[in-house]
Amino acid sequence: MSGLDVILLAGDRGPDDPLAQAAGVAGKTLVPIAGTAMLTRVLRALARWPQLGRVFVLAPDSPAYHAAIAAAGIDQHQCLHLAPEASPSQSVGKALVAAGEARPLLITTADHVLLDPVWLDSLLAAASQAELLVGLVDYDRVMQRFPNSRRTRYRFSDVSVCGSNLFLLSSAAADRVVQRWREVEKERKRPWKIISMLGWVNLGLYLAGRLSLRSAFKALSAGMGVKIGAVIIDDPLAAVDVDTAADLALVEQALAAGNDRC
Repeated sequence: MSGLDVILLAGDRGPDDPLAQAAGVAGKTLVPIAGTAMLTRVLRALARWPQLGRVFVLAPDSPAYHAAIAAAGIDQHQCLHLAPEASPSQSVGKALVAAGEARPLLITTADHVLLDPVWLDSLLAAASQAELLVGLVDYDRVMQRFPNSRRTRYRFSDVSVCGSNLFLLSSAAADRVVQRWREVEKERKRPWKIISMLGWVNLGLYLAGRLSLRSAFKALSAGMGVKIGAVIIDDPLAAVDVDTAADLALVEQALAAGNDRC
């Protein structure tokens, strides 16, 4: 099948997740928002993307997840369901094996409820610039749009950014980054710990507010042996995923304001 493959991470803490408990569902990505499960919403957004090839959904093997996937209306030969591993990085590794050598390839998460295919186009347009592209969002723009929102902030000398849970692997060389991902997974809420992986000099520059975004990615590329680049996505909604009840309320607010595409 032609098109760009997508790895969709939908594994979570299961019924122990506070949002899942509050909604009475088997996992966070099954929590309904305006009547539609998060997982279904994200799959429907992907289905609207003309470039879509296969979708590898890493989600628990249960009737509830099967139903949420089926509700998206994507052909079963295009939407492939894989059981998740113990961590996101291991799940991605499993999906990469299933995907074979097909690149470029996108990675995102099923709690990225406001996903817009336009954001995927932004990464794809920059595919030739690096072997791995990371989608980022201007922090100030996010705060202007959602002043009461709490987002993890990375402060560089030229810009402050948030993550977007969007990654593009332009070549198979980027697959090796997955092996280092486990270190980042443990520290994703502590930016300075992640920056310390670039070396103590760069950590010092970061803490002093003197490390630029470009310099950080240059150092990251050198450390990983893979050219890694950043793409600033021009939409503050791209920084919003659903981890907490406050995030859920924020997403419901955004949908009520006219951002419901399902």
